Amino acid sequence: MSDPAPTPTLPPPAPTPPDLITLGDLHLGRFRKVKSLLLLVYVSLEGPTPRRRLATLLWPGAARPEGSLRVALHALREVYPDALGGEERLSTPLTGDAARLLTRRGEAAWTAYPGPFLHGVPLSGVSTEFEEWVEAQRERLARHVQEEALRAAETAEPGRAAAWAERAYRTPGAPPAEADTLRRLLPLTLPGSPLEAEVRAELDELGPGTPPPAPAPRAAARMLGREAELAALLAWILTPAPDRTGGVALITGPGGIGKSTLTRELLRELTRLDRPVTLIDAEGAGSAAELSARLGGALTPGQAAPPTLSALTTLIPPHATVLLDGADALDDLPELLRTLRRDLPGVHWVISSRRSPGGVLSPTDLLLPLTGLPQAPPEADLAHIAASSATQLFLREAARTRRDLTLTAANAALIAGITRRLHGHPLALALAASWLRVEPLDAVYARVLTEAAQLTPEGGGSDGRRGLNAVARRSWDLLTPEQQRAALRLSVTTDLDPADAPHLGVPAPLIDELLTHNFLEAHQPGTERLRLYPALRGLLTEQAAAHPDLITQARADHARHYLTWFTAQPPEAPPVDAERDNILAALHTALERGDATAAQIDHFLAHHDRRGLHASGTDTFAALADAAEDACAPDSVQAAAQIASMWLAYRAGRLLDAQTLAGHFLAGPLAADPTSRMKVLNTLASVRSTQGQSRNAADLFQQALGLAVELGDEVRQLHYRLNLLIHLTFLGEDDVLRVQLQEIERQLPHLPEWMAWQVRLSLLGARTHMTGEDQAALQTEALHLAQFFEERGLHDDAHTAVEMAVRTSLRMGQWRLAETLLRRANSVAQRVPECRPDRILAIQLAYARAKTQQAQQLVIQVLCDTQRPLNPWETVQLCLTVIPDLRSQGRGDLDGWLRLMIGALNIHAQQQREALIALGHHSGSDISEGHSLDIDKLKLWLRSQYAPNRASP
Repeated sequence: MSDPAPTPTLPPPAPTPPDLITLGDLHLGRFRKVKSLLLLVYVSLEGPTPRRRLATLLWPGAARPEGSLRVALHALREVYPDALGGEERLSTPLTGDAARLLTRRGEAAWTAYPGPFLHGVPLSGVSTEFEEWVEAQRERLARHVQEEALRAAETAEPGRAAAWAERAYRTPGAPPAEADTLRRLLPLTLPGSPLEAEVRAELDELGPGTPPPAPAPRAAARMLGREAELAALLAWILTPAPDRTGGVALITGPGGIGKSTLTRELLRELTRLDRPVTLIDAEGAGSAAELSARLGGALTPGQAAPPTLSALTTLIPPHATVLLDGADALDDLPELLRTLRRDLPGVHWVISSRRSPGGVLSPTDLLLPLTGLPQAPPEADLAHIAASSATQLFLREAARTRRDLTLTAANAALIAGITRRLHGHPLALALAASWLRVEPLDAVYARVLTEAAQLTPEGGGSDGRRGLNAVARRSWDLLTPEQQRAALRLSVTTDLDPADAPHLGVPAPLIDELLTHNFLEAHQPGTERLRLYPALRGLLTEQAAAHPDLITQARADHARHYLTWFTAQPPEAPPVDAERDNILAALHTALERGDATAAQIDHFLAHHDRRGLHASGTDTFAALADAAEDACAPDSVQAAAQIASMWLAYRAGRLLDAQTLAGHFLAGPLAADPTSRMKVLNTLASVRSTQGQSRNAADLFQQALGLAVELGDEVRQLHYRLNLLIHLTFLGEDDVLRVQLQEIERQLPHLPEWMAWQVRLSLLGARTHMTGEDQAALQTEALHLAQFFEERGLHDDAHTAVEMAVRTSLRMGQWRLAETLLRRANSVAQRVPECRPDRILAIQLAYARAKTQQAQQLVIQVLCDTQRPLNPWETVQLCLTVIPDLRSQGRGDLDGWLRLMIGALNIHAQQQREALIALGHHSGSDISEGHSLDIDKLKLWLRSQYAPNRASP
């Protein structure tokens, strides 16, 4: 007797992380390593965050920030492996006490607040920005507790109200109370109490008309000076209005003014509120089709994108918000806005663009024109200068290179002067602050002052564009030659993953330096992708013109890297989506250089086709075809681009465009190549098939097949023969059909197993519609195929095979077996959400089992199904199925419909044969041929017989 198999030993489950404590302390159970926990705290409150950003925030001065990050992660994961996961982006399932505190109300908020956020936690070695973030979170949480304590006081009886007022006034971590808060507190205090005296004293110091004290100079938050605009956007989105369920908000302003910053902050706020929101980078999108492709890619990552904006309705949740950032290249923006409002009325669209098209926004829409950040006036004192958003932004950016710079009475006038002369333009201020790495503050002020004439146009007033241009040129001059060359090399990209920079001739340290000098930005939340500021493109284009050799080499390196990488990927690989614009630019470069190949074009076509980018791809390849012609590219390359454009036009439903492009090609010199001609004939045949012209489609497929045989292309031979099966079956040409079946069967032993079974399923489908076939043999083959597909989890194919077995059973009069098989088919269909069972089979079986009343109820259900209306084939088949029922009711007009079916061009040959048999001796001589049966009228007539109240359209 053999030994029993040993029982496998399962590894012990990973320890479940305890609560993340950040209020009054910092720990995760007994784990107290500060930097590891700070990583966890930031990600828990901000959401998934790129590793690069975390390394920059927490180890700004480290020689190898990424190495420090890995050490901190390792320490945390050794104790709690699931606390912080992810590779490129780190995320956590934990929320912690800080996030829960914001959900508490009234007394519960006070109970859940043991102390200020990260109280007493040492923040040594972190960046200024992280310190600012901690301070902002600390104040935010303390203000929440203070407000809830004040509300508790206002609803309590006098004795308890005074106690809650004391708590609100002395909330740990809260900033000094403002005048409005003090005025709310005063009536809640006990007369003559120390608290009353303190509150009165503070109000007296402020004076009756004195504005509240300016906040002490402190680190600026991530978004400065746009609080009012953010509040307006949130109110517009979140406040229900009886006459508005969606709409358009348009954020406008010059480049660098902060449109993207405001958009990204809105994304964070809506995400925190658990509202459905999607951010789309619309930079460079030139049409609604391209925008639809980007939106579809964001909503269906890893899947084919829907072809149109209106097709996205099922993917966008009700009352969702979609943020389209940088829609500057959309020439048809007004038409796009009208389309969005019409097709997706329940969605809030927030669009940022430098342009503001007139007459497209409705009264319920929102227009937010952005100008410079608020600046302190010349007469402002130190407190008011410190409170200025423009000042705070300048100081924050200056801290990147001058951590010792603080606002003082001695330098306040200089800083305020810089912010005024740059009109509070955020990017101009950031660039000017970067000058401090090479010259002192007074020199920066003097330089801005001497160029003031350039910053204000004639007539006065400015939005900061002139200032940005002047400052950008000076910032460019302060870059080292290596940094300038790096920026010019990166100017040939649309955006990039930092890991690709060395392949483009830009070492990683130069990436960090360009980020520090505000020439690069991280523009997609949740990724590490970088781009040059769009507002600086003009400057870089100007500089590129002065360095043509460098740009030529940069484009060559760019094209070589991205085309080499792309052709090594499966066309449908999701990572290709992020690089699509780079690949397109690389192809244009390769065409100009004479390096492009037809294989590269075909690979790019396969990407667009498999990712569902048909409409946008049509225009993309039309532009590539023009570029190939201009570059006198080889005929094979020109043909590949033209064929790609016509094929994608067909796939996008633009049949006339595809037909026109195919006609031009076949009449031109490129059609002399048999391979190209074969592909175009196949495309035109597919167009004719969609148009319902089965005879023309079959003839064109025959021509394409002849060329495939001549070329020895066995893959396309099989493909074209399978296409022919469909049309020959429809036309009822059984003799020609049998020849094709034999040719395909001869190829079966040489096909891969999975393909052979798929081909067998297609062959079976053709045979079920042919005359003279052995129905028992077809049934056996159907059941054999069904078993194969079910065992491998291919439920859609299994369902198709079982339904074929049901049809053969019905034809052989095996009613009980048909009933069993139909139940099996329905069971398989439930495993495939998109499966569309043949509803006519159930009706045929009910009539065959003498269940006429049940059959009639099913007929009514099918005729009245608005969610899934009958297609033409189903409509005709339903009519043929209910013929005995209609004859029993003496419907004389039935014969008229049968005569129309027999000679109709748009009716399947098998259905014509069934109609002829049903007509029998009633046929007469009035059968006409060459017409099309009006399917809609037939459907209405059937409804009038079974559901009279629904017969009218």
